[in-house]
Amino acid sequence: MIVTTSDPLAMPPEERRIAAFNLLCELRPEGWNEELLVSDTPVFFSGVEAAGSVYCPFCGTEIDDWLSRELCRLEESDPSMLTTVTPCCNRQTSLNDLDYDGEQGFGCVAIELWNPGDDLEPAELQQLEAALGVPVRVIWQRI
Repeated sequence: MIVTTSDPLAMPPEERRIAAFNLLCELRPEGWNEELLVSDTPVFFSGVEAAGSVYCPFCGTEIDDWLSRELCRLEESDPSMLTTVTPCCNRQTSLNDLDYDGEQGFGCVAIELWNPGDDLEPAELQQLEAALGVPVRVIWQRI
C-alpha cells in the first residue's frame, strides 16, 4: 500500500508527515517494511501488476505508449513539470490527472507499507488526511 498526496506537488511539514506515518503504522500494525518517502520532485507511483491501461481524460483514447514516452521525457527534464498535452485531442492536462485503470499517480510524499491487510476504511482515510493536512490517494502495489 502506498499513501500519497492527491496533489502531486504537496509538501506537508515534516511533523505532519511523521504524524501520518505513525498513524498508518498504528492503523495497520500487521504491515511491514514501512517507509516514509520524501522527494523534492514528484515520483510516479503505480500498482505494477495491478496497473492497467491509461486513457485520455477528455476523449477516452488509450495512450499507454505515449505515457511511457512522457515518463522518459519527465526524467530527462524538470520532474515537477507534470503539465502535458494529450496526443489524441491536443488538450492540456496533468500526468497526474490521466484516467488510469489501476490507481496510479505522482507525489512528493508517500508512505509505503507492505502487506497491510485490508484497505483503509473511510474514517481511517479521513484520519490520515487530517494528520497530513491534505487529501490523499491510496495506491495498491502488487509485487
